[in-house]
Amino acid sequence: MAVSSSNYRRYIVFFLFLIVLLSMSSIIARADSPNVIGQRVVVIHVTGVIDTAIEDYVSNAIAYAESENAILVIMLNTPGGLLDSAMNIVTDIDGSSVPVVGYVVDRWAESAGTMILVSCHIAAMEPGTIIGSMQPIEYNPATGGYTPTNESKIINPILTFLDQHAGNKGRNMSTIYRFVTENLNLGSNEAVKYGVINYVAPNLDSLLSQMNGTTVYIPTKQINYTIVTSGATVEYYEMSVRHYIVHALSDPTISALMLSLGMMVVLFTIISGHLAVTPIGLLMLLLGFLGSGYSISATSVLLIFLGTILIFIEHAVLPGFGVVGATGIVMLVLGIALLPTGTGYSFSQQYAASFVRAAYIIGIAFGAFTAFVVYKIVKVRKKKPFEWKLEGQRGKAIDRITPETEGFVKIQGEYWRARSKSSNIEPGDDVFVVTKEGPVLIVERVEDEGK
Repeated sequence: MAVSSSNYRRYIVFFLFLIVLLSMSSIIARADSPNVIGQRVVVIHVTGVIDTAIEDYVSNAIAYAESENAILVIMLNTPGGLLDSAMNIVTDIDGSSVPVVGYVVDRWAESAGTMILVSCHIAAMEPGTIIGSMQPIEYNPATGGYTPTNESKIINPILTFLDQHAGNKGRNMSTIYRFVTENLNLGSNEAVKYGVINYVAPNLDSLLSQMNGTTVYIPTKQINYTIVTSGATVEYYEMSVRHYIVHALSDPTISALMLSLGMMVVLFTIISGHLAVTPIGLLMLLLGFLGSGYSISATSVLLIFLGTILIFIEHAVLPGFGVVGATGIVMLVLGIALLPTGTGYSFSQQYAASFVRAAYIIGIAFGAFTAFVVYKIVKVRKKKPFEWKLEGQRGKAIDRITPETEGFVKIQGEYWRARSKSSNIEPGDDVFVVTKEGPVLIVERVEDEGK
């Protein structure tokens, strides 16, 4: 049976309609799929030495990205740092329920920075940046020099760690091993050529464009995420005051200087007996320990505890306001600044906002009150000492007073026994005090003052 041309056209239109309908259904299903991510992107900057502050910063950023169901992009520009902190960061990345992207910018991501980069779900570099130099070193504090080590007890655990956390991302592990065993360095083009990274991107927009449509496996959820970054909203997650303080103190030069000066101040003040200056040495020691990797939360508690004690000592024991009280206030402020910023708690957004507002109000009120007290104390201490004298004070006679008989006079609202040496004074007469002999005042009438 022959098919007319009009029916043929109807069949074609019908099939085209089905194709369009299926395509739209696929797009809608893809957009609504819980496995699609990328419309929100959280970006953080990791610069300088990898330390405990950076570790805490990245951990908080991962938690925030998870709460927002967003991709986290870690912009790396670091010469390396603490191995323990880098390993903790890598462990957090592998435990993340959202994709984490490592992106080397500006200059480099060497040593610990390379470990973090190759362990991210997606790794990228800017043109002209370098990675590598992961071989451990032995530092000689006597000479200040260092030498690379090939000790198997040190090398093998690092290789195994990389195999567990970078190997599951499909990286070229033979080249990554050479970062550790040979101090290999690679530029961006070489890194992508050898399968160490995924992309070379001149900027963040280019990186997001290249990632669009790719699939990333997340071991934590055991699912494949489809990344859709077209029209994504980018949010920059900044370091807190807590992180900035610890990161600044983690500079090896600053932490070593704090420890040395703190020890010297404590020893010299104890030997010389100037114990009022000892708190300054204790403050330097605590800051030095903090910069050397000591627990941030523990240091915060110690600073608040010692600061409170010093302020109490200054007000209750020592006269005036000096070094002890000022050091206590500094310790208290630093301790509060180093307190955790809510990590490990689960509050509603409204409750968190109310808590932050209350904290700011209380902090400002406490700071203003402390500043007012300090201002008043300093103002009083600057005043010239005032000495109240009876000589010259005026009053009135209550009784009849003669050189032979005593009577009462009223001076500045107080009653005193008095006598006169040269005149008779009647009740109600105005008198002035000449001198005081024991408990008795020597007074004269006012009109006799000039005689």
